[in-house]
Amino acid sequence: MLRSIFPGEVVVETKDPDRAASVLRNAAIPYSSELLPGSPSFSTRILVAEGQGAQFSRVVTTGTMRVKSRLPADSYALALDLGSGAGLHRGEEQSVVVNSESAFIQSPLQAVEVLTPPDFDVLFVKLARNSVVNELQKMLDREVRADLVFSQEFRMYSGAGQRLRELLLRLRGFLGPEDKSGNGELIRREVAGELITLLLQAQPHNYTRLLNRCDMADLRRLRVAEEFICANAHLAPSLGDVCAAAGASARTLQDSFQQKRGCSPMQFLRKIRMEKVRAGLMQPEADASVTNEAVRWGFLHFGRFSREYRNHFGELPSKTLQRSRRGPVRFSR
Repeated sequence: MLRSIFPGEVVVETKDPDRAASVLRNAAIPYSSELLPGSPSFSTRILVAEGQGAQFSRVVTTGTMRVKSRLPADSYALALDLGSGAGLHRGEEQSVVVNSESAFIQSPLQAVEVLTPPDFDVLFVKLARNSVVNELQKMLDREVRADLVFSQEFRMYSGAGQRLRELLLRLRGFLGPEDKSGNGELIRREVAGELITLLLQAQPHNYTRLLNRCDMADLRRLRVAEEFICANAHLAPSLGDVCAAAGASARTLQDSFQQKRGCSPMQFLRKIRMEKVRAGLMQPEADASVTNEAVRWGFLHFGRFSREYRNHFGELPSKTLQRSRRGPVRFSR
């Protein structure tokens, strides 16, 4: 369950609706609310955590309410259910019941009215509009003039929904003061970038058809893309970053990589990062560990990482490290 992976810091715990609204105005979405007749007494607990390029707010509330909000011009927002349903969200074009099957996306300046259940637990992910639009422009390899507007229902049991769960799971322990690894900034930036790319590629919007147009990239552009990925693997480049470096759209680059290299640009990045992990394990520092090397290069699902490593190199990463520390075998006469 997603509710178990959000380690944010408790910002406020209150029975005052106005105080709750003042906190969420900056952390998530500006709104006004009213308790409906027969509602239990209002109480809420709000947890907030900063990500690189994203803000995460978990809101655990008692109270049946009518909530009205309009997203500011500088943000996109995603509302995900962490409990047993977060109510009916009436958008300008769609009405979505937010639960384990569906999340809700708000685009800038869109209004929504929410009818909540008596108890709800919701996660708001707020993304900077500039970050989303800039990534789209890089993926299109052209300027975006009209406002980017997403379809408002995000299906959690689609392939994209499963990928979203994986991205949020990767954040566990890398938000707020819980992060002791020293790699938190890189991980947060990478996950925020992957989340933006996921929404642009998988969630319908008014640029979807243009984003899916494809030409074939020439070998020069492929080489430029590969060189950029190799040089910037430590910086967690997004798909849009690779597109901008190569001067090609996302669909063009993906189809060309698949035809010429047998993988996508992001799979190529993952391969390069795997090789960087191996290099670190084969020439380890005194305090090197498999976990630290994996995290350093963006591998946070350690069971999957170990399987992929063994498939690539024929041994577990722990064996590589053990062998490197033993040094070459010497035979006595």
